[in-house]
Amino acid sequence: MARPPTPPHGRGHTAGIVGAVVGLAAAGTAVGVAVSRIAGRRVRAEEVRAGEPTAAELREDDPLGADARAADRTALVQADDGVLLAVEEIGPRDAPLTVVFVHGYTLSMASWTFQRRSLAAELATANGHRPRARLVFYDQRGHGASGRGEPERSTIEQLARDLATVLETRVPRGPVVLIGHSMGGMTIMGLAALRPELFGERIAAVALVSTSSGNLADLNFGLPELLTRVRATVLPIAAFTMKHRPALAERTRRVAARVVSAATRSLSFASADVDPALVEYVDSMIAGTPVDVIGEFYPALAGLDETGSLEPLRSIPTLVLTGEEDKLIPKEHSELIVERLPDSEFVVVPAAGHMVQLEKPAEVTAALGELIRRVGARVAAG
Repeated sequence: MARPPTPPHGRGHTAGIVGAVVGLAAAGTAVGVAVSRIAGRRVRAEEVRAGEPTAAELREDDPLGADARAADRTALVQADDGVLLAVEEIGPRDAPLTVVFVHGYTLSMASWTFQRRSLAAELATANGHRPRARLVFYDQRGHGASGRGEPERSTIEQLARDLATVLETRVPRGPVVLIGHSMGGMTIMGLAALRPELFGERIAAVALVSTSSGNLADLNFGLPELLTRVRATVLPIAAFTMKHRPALAERTRRVAARVVSAATRSLSFASADVDPALVEYVDSMIAGTPVDVIGEFYPALAGLDETGSLEPLRSIPTLVLTGEEDKLIPKEHSELIVERLPDSEFVVVPAAGHMVQLEKPAEVTAALGELIRRVGARVAAG
């Protein structure tokens, strides 16, 4: 890869240019929370300031409300290259059905907080009858509380192998429902390409939330044509900076925090009056993802083509759900998936953006709950 052009000298000028690069890169990433991914308000590891919650702490002290659902069990699952993946489970090990949640790019399992709370109360807790499902959440490699791998393993295929390992280790028996948001949905498609034989009796249903099977590099996010052309030019430079000069990129995202947080609100949510706590919640997850991890995964996402991986999903119930006003992965991408899966259920949530599970949690939880209940009834009937 060619080296990016050297910016003019001067510390303030350099930070300003790199800030613009990183901001534009995030706006153009097209798979997840965009700008906000590249620029959270907090810094991970040794630079984290005391008292500021990390993504892992969000699961224990949910700022979006009381009654955050604690895990019944936690575990570390070793991937095929030795990376440790953080897993949390709710519900008994012998539940007749297991639901596995796969989060998106630069987020963490905390992005499912509302679904975790509601579905745990409805499906995984014994209220005078046997729980109907066990819920399994995990952090993808390089995200949340999970470990990091070698840069060359930052691929959808590796994420699919990680998901297969989580299933083999934590769900060795019984039917499974897979639920993926954004990159999590791409991970499920990657698993369908890698292990198509799993889709049927073993993987009994799938939900693909705010995701795409490819052509992400061509998105314009509703930007004017000029800005779209600038974004296309700047992205490779920004990705190089994040991957090879992470300390500089980390400093830059702190400098650009307010601007990028505003972009989080605009690009992740459709509601003009979205609760600021939701924006900060997303920012907190993003800040737990090092910028070099973001840079390492970007090429795999920009070059994604999983259209051919949808065939195994034809044999099982599939829910495709998207926010009507998603600027990052527009609903046309979900419509294309539905064209390839004509028997799937298609839910478009009005007045919702890319982070639909946080912006419109009741609608998302209802759709997921209905899918899980249908599969559970079929399992119970034998």
